[in-house]
Amino acid sequence: MTILEKRKLAPERDEHLKNGEFTVLNGEYSKNFNVYVVGEKHKEAVDFIKVALDRSTDNVLGFGIKMGCQKNFNVIVWDEEDIPEEYRV
Repeated sequence: MTILEKRKLAPERDEHLKNGEFTVLNGEYSKNFNVYVVGEKHKEAVDFIKVALDRSTDNVLGFGIKMGCQKNFNVIVWDEEDIPEEYRV
């Protein structure tokens, strides 16, 4: 995702964060840094990610898994650095 795309999506992301519509996946899923699954269907998306990782040969949250998650559940997977401080856990 480009910086411009992130800026366009930031207001929507922040609204979901305010409403508690996110799940944090800790570093065991994403090469030692937290990622945030943000959107109304965040719980379903996380279940999808966990099943995909169980079937994955390298067991790392990669581009294909992120894109499938975003497409199927209308969520966005954000790196922790892109989440405002007040919503980080």
